[in-house]
Amino acid sequence: MGYLRQAGFQSVDDPRLADYLIINTCGFIETARQESIEEILRLSLLKNSNGHHKRLLVTGCLAQRYHDDLVKEIPEIDGMIGIDQYDRINSILTEDKVVVAPSPTVYREFAASATHRQRSFAYLKIADGCDSGCSYCAIPAIRGRYRSRRLEAIAADIDRLLEAGVLELNLIAQDVARYGFDIGKRPLDLLELIEQRPEKFWLRPFYLHPVNITDEILDFLQDSNKFCNYLEIPIQHASTKLLQRMNRGYDRDYLERLLARISGKLPDTVWRTTFIVGFPGETEGDFKQLCDFIEEHKVCRGGVFTYSREEETAAYDFRPRPRAQTANARQEIVQNLINENAERFNLSLVGRRLSMLPETFSTTKGLATGRLYCDAPEIDFHITVPAQHLDRREFHSVQITATTPEGFVGELIDGGKEC
Repeated sequence: MGYLRQAGFQSVDDPRLADYLIINTCGFIETARQESIEEILRLSLLKNSNGHHKRLLVTGCLAQRYHDDLVKEIPEIDGMIGIDQYDRINSILTEDKVVVAPSPTVYREFAASATHRQRSFAYLKIADGCDSGCSYCAIPAIRGRYRSRRLEAIAADIDRLLEAGVLELNLIAQDVARYGFDIGKRPLDLLELIEQRPEKFWLRPFYLHPVNITDEILDFLQDSNKFCNYLEIPIQHASTKLLQRMNRGYDRDYLERLLARISGKLPDTVWRTTFIVGFPGETEGDFKQLCDFIEEHKVCRGGVFTYSREEETAAYDFRPRPRAQTANARQEIVQNLINENAERFNLSLVGRRLSMLPETFSTTKGLATGRLYCDAPEIDFHITVPAQHLDRREFHSVQITATTPEGFVGELIDGGKEC
């Protein structure tokens, strides 16, 4: 978006009004690939709409991983660009070509970056690639080795985002807790850089691999004025046997000790996780261990996925594979358990006074929506409050009055101004 805007292009919400249809794709698992392909085919129908020839361009992981197949199977595509060539986006606007190269071993800085729409939160990428070697995961084959961004570049992004009024920084990487190991830095170097900013905002770290969550990191977050008491820690399973087959680098006992450490140092922190069911070799006993774990630890924010068999992964030939029907049934059971825990946790917040990060406001309905510390953007719950006016560049104090399937209902306290 930054490069295109520098070149004088403007984005439009209605694809029928666009001259260039640019689809950023995901190629991580089968369902994501299917969704990406369906979107490409859907927009291909608009290429010659209203007598105006549009150009259909594909970017992202699907283009990086399957560019040859896409060219062959979907001839409507006019150009593709991989995940590390975004600075060459203009070259595929006018020429029919594919610009894809293997991911470099060192993070390549891009000169341009921009938020798509003005909003109160932002995703801040601090690294790319992965070295963990999980047996089910194709990310190393798509995105390459783990590569940290330079602190100076991250600092420049932070300053730009805060100046634009962003109230929440969501740290993004394949493993946030591993930042800096390849460039002679530590995760604390990054956290200290963020903590030094005088502005008030939330820090929400996404994807901390359990193995790399050190006491040093937890101690820092314990004293932080930015950390919003929310961690995303993908666990994937609770059976030691399955965790070993997944090559996660830890067992059930380690998870128990880790959660005890988090509970001891960050007692008010909500943690989100993800699970995989239907992994090759998963028995009823393994699945019961997972369900017991979710109930015991009251997991209230999370997602569950059925195993996706991916090329170029160690697990590709693993057997036995549970039937799809079995995996789907287990997925539903696990998600229901998480939802039940979420309902109980949300009810426990009724009556509490908390800070709300504002997101949307409707003058016609007199309602504003936002999020609490316990909910990440786009994947968790939100809160709705009556409001005739709301400053979207400030946090607001609210009292939780009720819960709904979508989250919470609240009231502004003292006009919503934070003390």
